[in-house]
Amino acid sequence: MILRFLPLLLLACGASRSPAPGPSLLPYDLDHPSARFTLPDDLVEISALTDVDSSTVACVQDERGAIYFISLRDGRKIREVPFSGPGDMEGLTRVGGDYFALRSDGLVFRLRERHTAPDRMDVLDTFRIDVPNENIEGLGYDERNNRVLVSPKDFMKGSKEGRDERVLYAFVPDDPAHRVEEVLRLRLSDLVAQATALGVSVPERTTDKGRVVPALKLRYSSVSVHPMTGQYYLLSAVDRTLLVVDRAGKLIALEQLDEELLPKPEGITFLTNGDLVLSSEGKGGAPVIVRYAYLLN
Repeated sequence: MILRFLPLLLLACGASRSPAPGPSLLPYDLDHPSARFTLPDDLVEISALTDVDSSTVACVQDERGAIYFISLRDGRKIREVPFSGPGDMEGLTRVGGDYFALRSDGLVFRLRERHTAPDRMDVLDTFRIDVPNENIEGLGYDERNNRVLVSPKDFMKGSKEGRDERVLYAFVPDDPAHRVEEVLRLRLSDLVAQATALGVSVPERTTDKGRVVPALKLRYSSVSVHPMTGQYYLLSAVDRTLLVVDRAGKLIALEQLDEELLPKPEGITFLTNGDLVLSSEGKGGAPVIVRYAYLLN
């Protein structure tokens, strides 16, 4: 069952209490995927994915500099194309015929597959993303604005205000200076206010001292843009949450994903028909890709 809630800042540890589920505000039935595929063992650390065509996605994993192409017909690994040595690869997105792969320290590889040699990738460029965050995990292409979104996993430590904020950045693919600009700054407290206005329940946690406190972490692992609505879909693996906001940061929905379907959801992408595709690391089991049909087609 999918648990639905809206975010608050994580303040303490302890037993959590999930809110009662309500009707989903998303055009997907997250309780009933249209397909779920078990991936090969070498993708147990799958960390990001992007669409390739209507029946194929590409992904990266934490331990090797390679792109893996996966069939959405049967979950089969079509091919594996290396582009660098070992590295903590965390983000991947496709821009036209090029792929942008992100290492967790902010190093980006711009890659192009050789059509004459499909087992090779040409590295067209490498550059480092200049943001104040230390752990950067997500990339997603915003085609409407021709920019690549960057979603850090960590938040700015220090002040209470910094801990309350979640920032989304972007760069233009062909900008030779690789300038990174802030796109959206969300405050968890603002999202909570929107939740209250909508009458949506908020998850809570009971500390060892018996205090009831907010329980959401919202640490971005990946980002994608819906091809029809242009809304931002932000995935947080640590608490299996999917946050959806419009381009102004207005809350659309937030879902807690089923742990049995997606133990540790790290990757998100859309197909051109609107279908949603999520990937999950193994986390004690097999890695998976899960597909959800777009219900408004």
